[in-house]
Amino acid sequence: MTDSDKKKYKLPMDSGRFSRRVFDVALDGIAICDEKGVFLDTNQAYCHMTGVSYQDLQGRQVEDFIVQEERDKILKEFISTMRKAGSVRLKATMLHQDGSKIPIELTGARISYEGKPAFLSIVHDLREQKQKEAELLESEERYRILTESVTDGVIVIQGNQLKFVNNAFLSIFNYSSKEDVLMKGLDVLMCPKLQEYFKEKYITLEKGDLSESIIVADCSTNDGREFWAEARCKIIMWEGTPAILATLRDITESMLKQMAVEEERDSLFRENISLRSTMKDRYRLGEIVGKSPAIQKIYDLVIKASASEAGVAVYGDSGTGKELIARTIHEMSSRKEKEFVPVNCGAVQETLFESEFFGHKKGSFTGAHRDKKGFFDAAHGGTLFLDEVGELSTGNQVKLLRAIDGAGYSPVGDEKVKKADVRIIVATNRDPKEMIKKGLMREDFFYRVHIIPITVPPLKDRKDDIPLLVDYFLEKFGGEKKIEHFPLKILEAMYNYEWPGNVRELQNVLQRYNTLGSIDFVNIHEDQPGEMMDMLIEFNDQNVGLRDNLDAFEKQYLVRALDQNRWNRGKTAAMLKIPPKTLYRKMKKYQLS
Repeated sequence: MTDSDKKKYKLPMDSGRFSRRVFDVALDGIAICDEKGVFLDTNQAYCHMTGVSYQDLQGRQVEDFIVQEERDKILKEFISTMRKAGSVRLKATMLHQDGSKIPIELTGARISYEGKPAFLSIVHDLREQKQKEAELLESEERYRILTESVTDGVIVIQGNQLKFVNNAFLSIFNYSSKEDVLMKGLDVLMCPKLQEYFKEKYITLEKGDLSESIIVADCSTNDGREFWAEARCKIIMWEGTPAILATLRDITESMLKQMAVEEERDSLFRENISLRSTMKDRYRLGEIVGKSPAIQKIYDLVIKASASEAGVAVYGDSGTGKELIARTIHEMSSRKEKEFVPVNCGAVQETLFESEFFGHKKGSFTGAHRDKKGFFDAAHGGTLFLDEVGELSTGNQVKLLRAIDGAGYSPVGDEKVKKADVRIIVATNRDPKEMIKKGLMREDFFYRVHIIPITVPPLKDRKDDIPLLVDYFLEKFGGEKKIEHFPLKILEAMYNYEWPGNVRELQNVLQRYNTLGSIDFVNIHEDQPGEMMDMLIEFNDQNVGLRDNLDAFEKQYLVRALDQNRWNRGKTAAMLKIPPKTLYRKMKKYQLS
């Protein structure tokens, strides 16, 4: 080093701790000032931070490079603390020559410089750190905004504690506020399997080897409701430290469906062989009669439902046979030895719901003169059929759902919780989705019972089944008096009639026919087509069976329809409301061309 350099930098030879090399190559700014705050020496990093050259800094005041609002506080605190303790560390804002502000961390110590008391200041530029902190806060804020807009539960786990949760998580686990779970342990998840999973993942995280993974577990809410959850997790940076970001989704509906499918897979092959071998013919299943494609589809659904324990919902107009389908499922299931308990929900008074369904104890209310068992007790081990389930209030749906989901029920006047092994089948002639929109049916109740839906078509959409139904009911009502001949005139009228009362109306008409010897359509409207007058049975001496009469009527009916449409098969099929293929098959059967 030349003499001019020594003169320029005024090496602090008396300190013994500094070398010019370390002084100049330091990345942090270093400045030496006297007790009055006048610069005695600086390094190049400090010159760069202030934007002032080394020569121009010498002799200037330190306070010139501190923002105005902090000068008095910083100088007083900095100098007084160093005089008392010998060193100090604090944060401040430095002023650049161009007027821009620089956040800094200032470390000071008392030293001797050229034999006189002086102060050494090390200035660390915090701009990069502040920028990273701001970016981190912005990133975490984006996390918060994003997670509050999704339906999946989102949590951040750090140190086996929940550092962040979104509102969807609170909803899934039924917590009322974030204060109930934030900074709490993993036990708030109410699921031992998930707790163990996240503990293992956090150990893996600390080793730096956490990959995204998925787990499915059965969980509980803090009020005891059980549900299935799917959890996914991955590593993120949270407040500058590695953490686990996990998403949780309620998959109860899909799990129930999957379980039903698995149950079917195990037993369906055996059940199909056994059940189909017991059918009297291909057009009858239990007490269900019909050969139309819609009824054949129902046969398949009934067989599948009877081999499963999943909830069944039967939809259809009044009189279509919804209870018959429910009873057939019960009779073909493993529960057939136990009770089938039908309940008309529309007939259950709101105030007596719990007493009717769950029973009551003697003396629990006025008129309770003895213990009474409820519908759940009666159906234990068997099937509880809830007809017109859409008539239940939403409040009673909650009570029913709790009992169905295994939380149990208590008879009125008894604190003891009971649980019943009951298969639930519901039926309604109303549209459940419209009821949900109007707030008349709870969505969670709908999804609980709507696992296997069965929709029964009205009789007017399955007129091909009328001859089979006529045969079945006449045999059922006839007893020893078996009717061999059935007038074609009556069958023609039945085909033309729209049957607003569906199969129930047909059954009543045939029962009157068997008793009185005449047909009358009680519910007929003026706009019903065909001859809708009372018609007497026309017996003849010909030894012709019912099946031959039905075939003769069908052939005659087809010829009339074809003549009316000038043998245009497309128009004829449309008028008869049957598929063109069905018409072609029947024309071939009766050799019509």
